[in-house]
Amino acid sequence: MANSRLAGKIALVTGGTRGIGLSIVKAFLAEGARVAFSGTSAQTVARAQSELGREDECAGIVAELSAPDAGSQLVESAIRRFGGIDVLVNNAGIISPAGIWDVNAAQWDALFNVNLRAVFFLSQAAARFMRGGRGGSIVNISSIAGQNGGLAGNPAYAAAKAGVIGLTRSLARQLGSDRIRVNCISPADIETDMTAGWAPALRERLLAITPLARFGSPEEVSGAAVFLASDEASFITGQTLAINGGAYMA
Repeated sequence: MANSRLAGKIALVTGGTRGIGLSIVKAFLAEGARVAFSGTSAQTVARAQSELGREDECAGIVAELSAPDAGSQLVESAIRRFGGIDVLVNNAGIISPAGIWDVNAAQWDALFNVNLRAVFFLSQAAARFMRGGRGGSIVNISSIAGQNGGLAGNPAYAAAKAGVIGLTRSLARQLGSDRIRVNCISPADIETDMTAGWAPALRERLLAITPLARFGSPEEVSGAAVFLASDEASFITGQTLAINGGAYMA
């Protein structure tokens, strides 16, 4: 195997059937990990599994993370499949086009349930296993919207993604003594099937505020996820790595 930064590790990647999540699954497999990944339907999971192959090293699991107990059930399924968990990547998320005057309580709750609540309970479930002496790494995927308030999303999305950054810091403090590292990646606009459908005017506005004058690639995010999951990042915890072409500078 040419790459082995994650050799021997078992990972769970939520929202791993397309875009950034699928790129992370591929990168983890290439670095020697065994990977469980989730998707919201049997069809999307089967499509990703067909593309990935390697059924002895990766397994797709259907999970609707808006359900209160879905996180713990997903972690338990991944542990049953591969015998443990060393890395959790909380990548799954949803968006809504509803703006400040249109978002309603049901939309607000739906965004928070998937984008923030599920992140905590997945992390809690994974940490219960990791804290038994083996330690581990949790990588949360936030968004530039959680840092700059959002230019293309709605207030609930920006607030939930800001919550992910705060949750990352809290978990890092509380889990450090168990040798569990918790870090966050905050991407800006990445070329995926979702952003491909954005209106040209919006894309132009976003490019205009980005010093590198382009959108990022999923591989530029998955490379960072590999690093944070690996032992190369063994003294890094509680940090937010911005992958945004300079669109937001802390």
